[in-house]
Amino acid sequence: MDWGWLKFVVNVLTNEAVMEPLIAVLLGYGVSAYSKNRRFRIIMDITADIVDYIEEHYKEWGIKGSQKMDKFLELFIKEYKKQMGRKPKDEEIETARIRAEALVQRARRAGGGKKR
Repeated sequence: MDWGWLKFVVNVLTNEAVMEPLIAVLLGYGVSAYSKNRRFRIIMDITADIVDYIEEHYKEWGIKGSQKMDKFLELFIKEYKKQMGRKPKDEEIETARIRAEALVQRARRAGGGKKR
């Protein structure tokens, strides 16, 4: 069996002219994936914390219904900017809004379906 092609591929891949850009691409991909994952984790953490905070205080604030979502969005944008150093993009806000609604629905189901 001729292994010449394998030796050729190994030589090409280990060539410095190929390795440096390949490492740069892989490193860039890794940093990008980590950044997206970090951003997603931050969105999820902020969302859960704010939903809990609002559920604990909405009565004393005298808000209900869509006013709770308005308060959520206000607090989410403020907290996201504090942690990330920039305002959230529209898709990040939408992700947080959907997650918040899901958390509230789960809490309602777990609490016997009481409307809050």
